[in-house]
Amino acid sequence: MSSTNQLPIQTASVLKYTPVDEIKQIREDVRATFDSGRLRPLQYRKEQLLRLVHLFEDNYSRFEEACKIDLGRHKLEATAYELDMVVTELMYIYNNFETWAQPQKPPFDIKSWAFSPLIRKVPKGVVLVIGPFNYPVNSAISFVGGAIATGNACVLKMSELVPHISALVSELFPKYLDQDLFRVVNGAVRETTALLDLQWDHIVFTGSPAVGKIVSAAAAKHLTPTTLELGGKNPVFCDPAMDPYVTARRLLWAKTINAGQTCTAPNHVFIPQEAQEALSNAFVKVYKEFYPDGAENAVITNLVNDSAFNRVKGLLEKTRGEVVCGGQFDVKRRWIAPTVLKNDIQEAIDFTRSQPHPLSLYVFTDDSDFEEQIFSQTQSGQFVRNDCCVQASIQGSPFGGVGQSGHGMMFGRWTFDTLSHFRPTASSPRITDTLLGWRFPPYTDSKVKQAAVMKPRVPALNPGWGEWLRSWTPF
Repeated sequence: MSSTNQLPIQTASVLKYTPVDEIKQIREDVRATFDSGRLRPLQYRKEQLLRLVHLFEDNYSRFEEACKIDLGRHKLEATAYELDMVVTELMYIYNNFETWAQPQKPPFDIKSWAFSPLIRKVPKGVVLVIGPFNYPVNSAISFVGGAIATGNACVLKMSELVPHISALVSELFPKYLDQDLFRVVNGAVRETTALLDLQWDHIVFTGSPAVGKIVSAAAAKHLTPTTLELGGKNPVFCDPAMDPYVTARRLLWAKTINAGQTCTAPNHVFIPQEAQEALSNAFVKVYKEFYPDGAENAVITNLVNDSAFNRVKGLLEKTRGEVVCGGQFDVKRRWIAPTVLKNDIQEAIDFTRSQPHPLSLYVFTDDSDFEEQIFSQTQSGQFVRNDCCVQASIQGSPFGGVGQSGHGMMFGRWTFDTLSHFRPTASSPRITDTLLGWRFPPYTDSKVKQAAVMKPRVPALNPGWGEWLRSWTPF
């Protein structure tokens, strides 16, 4: 057995939970500092952002080791899909947020130009970020970076299921960031409940739809806006004319990174019966290429805890499908080999009928008509053609769900806008009393006609030449 797959002993002891009676004071402390205006200058935000980047840049090897202990991750997965991604995201925010923060003018309107309207992007206040276990650094810290860039104070709740990673973040936060503005709270259900009992100005949660409902209900008590990055069963639709080898290679990769514990991982592949055999054979070929010495001897991320392991193991034991490849498991390591099943028609039917809108939907085809057919008849957070799990790495593109797969957008400017309040401003000069003099009493028939000028012209349902000519008049 490879030593890289050994599970740690008594991992929970490395993470010190925050005393529940201190949590309210932590929120009040960062609120007081936010109210002082310390984070208002863009230059101070930029300094804190760069320090957050260096929190990871200076400690790569320690985070790699923590990922290995908590999740059994190979160095490639720890760096390429976690550390490199968060540094890339933070640097993208660092290099662009000053431009995003500039006030914007709404489109010119002759009826309101005199008010000099402007939209200013201001911080909301104190943001609570509740991070997940599967990508504990990338998912949570991306929002912390967004909070800094937008001028918000932030309290971060890391996942207790990855104690070494969370303990390391807790250790490094006060060494790199302003502790009067940015704090970490650790714990499990009790501590998270205490956090959710408090009033926040925005809550970000990444995790399951079930817990997302709890977060939403708690936020509703204070009318707190939320961003929910949730999971879901992500379907794949295959054109029978697709390239089976390319399809199998990309699907197997996407499903096996982080042991399938990825919110965008493909779950079910829908393919016409006549193409199943070709894709199954391609999976077998790719499986041997990925794991030449057998999956049991490869460095494959383990399931995060016994509950996750037993859930997946139960699916394998109850399946009515035929195992194409994989199927082995090791209870001691919480390890399950990448597994491909086929011919489980009833499960596919049940799945299709029961599932809400997925976070991601994938289609493998070179036929644009087939792609458009799937796109136009489905709903999902994202839609990707001929690949999987790549959408979260596309800079400038939003990432988020729809319906039960979540709401709100993240990454880059989308995170910045999510955590900003767009505050419209207007300045009324003396001349507006002349332009809008009709608003003042006493009301008269003449003023009614003057007010009606502000109303836009509504086109007729069946316009004729007269309507076309009137459309050219400004009022």
